[in-house]
Amino acid sequence: MADQTAQSPNPAETQSSPAAVLPPQQTDLIAANEEHDNEVEDDADSTLGTDAESSTASVSASILEYRRSQGRTYHSDKFTTNYFLPNDDQQLESVDLTSKKGYDYCITDRLVLCQKVLDVGTGTGIWAIEFADRHPNVEIVGTDLSPCQPEWVPPNVRFEIDDAALEWTWGPDEFDFIHIRYIFGAIKDWSALFSEAYRCCVPGGWVQSAEADVEFRCDDGTIDKEPNLKIYKKLFEEGGKILGNPFFVYDQQVQGFKDAGFEDITTVDYKVTAARH
Repeated sequence: MADQTAQSPNPAETQSSPAAVLPPQQTDLIAANEEHDNEVEDDADSTLGTDAESSTASVSASILEYRRSQGRTYHSDKFTTNYFLPNDDQQLESVDLTSKKGYDYCITDRLVLCQKVLDVGTGTGIWAIEFADRHPNVEIVGTDLSPCQPEWVPPNVRFEIDDAALEWTWGPDEFDFIHIRYIFGAIKDWSALFSEAYRCCVPGGWVQSAEADVEFRCDDGTIDKEPNLKIYKKLFEEGGKILGNPFFVYDQQVQGFKDAGFEDITTVDYKVTAARH
């Protein structure tokens, strides 16, 4: 396990600390935007909603018309993205279990000066809701392709329908902290994604991207006795080529942060247990 500290506008208060996910290795990338001053204007909106179907773009009833395939449901055809995971209860339960394991690996508890936070790919909203509970004076906005979030949420969190792979509808310098997690396989151009995050992040703000490595690994070589796990990796490699969205995104993330103009980019790798004997 490698753990590094990322320099921020206040180095004593911000430490990198990434999230966890299955399979067993994850890379967490944290980038500090220090091109401008460290002053952050408090532009938090005092009127917070709980409507999971709101959006910075227009939303029609078609957003609720989920696609069905082999007994599973997927996001609406309103979005042209070919995101591969379903949005039904079975998948949402899996996402929640993963998020519960991963929250404490984030840098969030150090972000005491944040006024407004964006959670990209919020899913059920579990991360955004927990962050809102822990930081009641911070405004949290969670975005996702599907309105699968609960109706009853803390007053300082709201959810909006948005496709992060497209040009973001937010204005510049909108958020103090942008949290991105578990959207590997959904992004074609990570440099474009992080460029949007850079534009929407306030001077001195932070962007954190936590993504899983699809390849299973072990320390004692026993994984070599499980050839199906190698097939698993190969299928994801082939699937990413077909979709045009890579599943192995480490290199794209590192380069994407650099291309976007971020400074003080820190990479932290964590081993995450996938199974126990």
